[in-house]
Amino acid sequence: MRAVCSGAGWIRCAERAARVCVALLAFAPPAAVAQDLPLLHITALGLHADKRIVRPGEAFHVTVHVHVREKRDRLDELVLPALTNAVDLGDERTRVPAKDGTDFYETLTVAAGTVGTASFTPAYIDAIDPATGRGMRYSSQPLAVSVASGTTIEDADSGALSRLLRTAVLTIVAVAVVLTAGIVAFLRLRRRSRSAPRPSPLPPLPARKARPPGDPVREALAVYRARGDDDSLDALRNVLFTRAGAAAGATFADALRALGTRDPQLARVMAVAERARFGPVHERAPAARDLLVALDAYVLGEPVA
Repeated sequence: MRAVCSGAGWIRCAERAARVCVALLAFAPPAAVAQDLPLLHITALGLHADKRIVRPGEAFHVTVHVHVREKRDRLDELVLPALTNAVDLGDERTRVPAKDGTDFYETLTVAAGTVGTASFTPAYIDAIDPATGRGMRYSSQPLAVSVASGTTIEDADSGALSRLLRTAVLTIVAVAVVLTAGIVAFLRLRRRSRSAPRPSPLPPLPARKARPPGDPVREALAVYRARGDDDSLDALRNVLFTRAGAAAGATFADALRALGTRDPQLARVMAVAERARFGPVHERAPAARDLLVALDAYVLGEPVA
């Protein structure tokens, strides 16, 4: 027996089919987007500037650092931050292989705008989380750089000003102590010379051979090992950049470009130092320990892991 549908029945059947099609189309785009996302183990995504206070029109560098556990040649999925009160003058991307994956550094050269704040939105990557298999967005922290004019105390970096004043006071105290000790010693020697008989002159001592200059990397490493603070780490990074052939005030990208392929061991040590200085807070202590091990091997001429 063949069923016969009335006109109202055909209308209801068509409405049901339309609702099913709309539901299928609603689920199709997320699935398609998730299939297009890469599967990445992202363990670090940070944003930092090489200056905290700049003047209007002054150029400075903002670096985006990403560490993935995969061995990759490119990271085109990285979305750079948007700029406010700053002008993008160019960017440079650097890839550094690591024993636990790959480090990528995107260095932006920007110029500050008017007095106020130059702000940068978070950099981010859309990828599939290996733990859940779902797409998610990995983001860095936002960044703000003060743009000031003049040389008043209000425009200066309060931390740098306090360090400068503390250094000046300590220097004055040290000079006063040395002068006082010198005057007391001079007066004692003068009184002794008046009362004691004058000895016969001694023959001149042979000239001492000049000591060979020390290794700046060893010396900076010893200071960093003893102090373990950001200032000693910055001094160590500058010594490594100089060893790479970079000029004063160079960034990590500048040092890698100056080094080229001459010393891969030094490039690995500089990459570990960058992670110890500018990586996520919870990863800086392990990176600092890795840096000490890598530098010990480097100064001894052994392979750097």
